[in-house]
Amino acid sequence: MQLIVADVGGTNTRLARAEYARGRWQLHATTHYPSREYADLGSILRDWLAHPEQADAEFAGAGLAIAGPVQGGRGRVTNLDWPELDAAELATSAGVPVALLNDFAAVGACLEALTPEDRLILQDGDADPTGPRLVTGAGTGLGTCLVTPPAGADAPPAIHPGEGGHARFSPADADETELAAFVTAEAGRCTREHLLSGRGIARIGRFELQRRDDPELGRALAAAEPAAAISALADTGHAAALQVVRRFVTLYAGQLADMALTALPRGGVFIGGGIAPRWTDHFLAPAFREAFRARPPMEDLLERLPVELIIHPEPGLLGAAVAASRARPHGASAP
Repeated sequence: MQLIVADVGGTNTRLARAEYARGRWQLHATTHYPSREYADLGSILRDWLAHPEQADAEFAGAGLAIAGPVQGGRGRVTNLDWPELDAAELATSAGVPVALLNDFAAVGACLEALTPEDRLILQDGDADPTGPRLVTGAGTGLGTCLVTPPAGADAPPAIHPGEGGHARFSPADADETELAAFVTAEAGRCTREHLLSGRGIARIGRFELQRRDDPELGRALAAAEPAAAISALADTGHAAALQVVRRFVTLYAGQLADMALTALPRGGVFIGGGIAPRWTDHFLAPAFREAFRARPPMEDLLERLPVELIIHPEPGLLGAAVAASRARPHGASAP
């Protein structure tokens, strides 16, 4: 079986051909498109389908994951000015039935398809297979999802996408309170996504720059892609850029802890998104685990939760395939 799969973000849209063979999903002809250069998702789909690689493909359906809330087959990409997406209209562009879903619902669906090589353990814990799993990830925005165990022997796990990235940021100390005030002065409020995203890295950089005279950090912030420029500068060992990266990682850990205390994901915490897999050394450092556990009096509880980093290159596409295979017409079961 072959499916069209897409992972649609505010910056990039990725499409691929997903094929289920030898007990696992394989991705082929993965192509990246700059989302803002297209008027809508249908235009990207038509471009991709017109490529010679897709000429002889026979697709059974499509799984299209978007960075925004989806309800009743309709949804909007939060960080794009596209019109509302409608699964029925997209089916016309794709030429096959379409399952439209939230991008982190797709990442949640991918968990069962990941191999051990696709995951990096950040904190060992006591995983409870009957417990919920929390999935989150920072990229253009901050996605969240909760995965709960199957309701029956033949049922798939239940996927509950959320919009936790738009919840208010909760500072853990005076320094983070000052950062939140800085962001509020810039943006009118300070949500988790205001800090835990590509634009959030730039905001943290500007906060650090106001505290020190650092021309190199200033030049990175003036670049076309400041988050990438700060990351590259940090790779050289530049102190201020490293401070931005480390602050991002500890902020991420603290907000993960807050979400975990709400959901108690005894099945584990899973980090996806485009940023964390590029900074594995920083997420593996003790500072991440210390910040994750620093929620007294719940340190022991948080220490027992497994935390893993998803390092599969395309978890959204993989999960879109899993989700679309379950959503095929006429109640056909997933492979």
